[in-house]
Amino acid sequence: MYATIHRFRRWPDEESTEWGRALLATVLDGDQPLVSCVLGRLDGLDGAVFTLWDDEADAAAAAERMGGDARWLEARVYRVAGEQRGSAAGTTPRFAQVVRLNGTGERDRADAAVRAGRERIAPAVRHVDGVVGTYVLRAEDNSLVILTLVTEVEVPEVLSRVILATDLLPWEDPARLPELDRIDIDRVLVADLPAHALMEVRS
Repeated sequence: MYATIHRFRRWPDEESTEWGRALLATVLDGDQPLVSCVLGRLDGLDGAVFTLWDDEADAAAAAERMGGDARWLEARVYRVAGEQRGSAAGTTPRFAQVVRLNGTGERDRADAAVRAGRERIAPAVRHVDGVVGTYVLRAEDNSLVILTLVTEVEVPEVLSRVILATDLLPWEDPARLPELDRIDIDRVLVADLPAHALMEVRS
């Protein structure tokens, strides 16, 4: 599977579900992704449109669509390197945590991060209350985005505590952990999440 993330500039009055759906329609142009969400950052004036596709060509086509009146910043295509249903799967998310890391694009660090997510982090957070689901996204340049959809704004802090309490696995080298570039907490303006779209963790 593949994903796109369109980043955009917004203003405080552009906060309605109707505005989010109009923005999403510009990206989709009639196509039907597996999943689509429109996010607005709580402490800033930017946001993102996240879409999930079966086919790389469909994702690439969506990334080219940045028309309309939106103030687009960028659009990128990612391969879905992992995904996991949360304890609140099937519930409409109200917030999202977007973690960006490994912006330097080192392949071995990206490989290690994806493996650690699968083997150490995913089991630790599987039963945290309020998590709808998580997507691990890997760009062609090996930068990573981890998008977690949640029901309450406090859930990302709980996730952080749980993750920090885990012990590194024997193969993990602390010196080779990928650098964290940015963490955003967003409000979910639109969330179209068919029940079948988020499966058990895989890569």
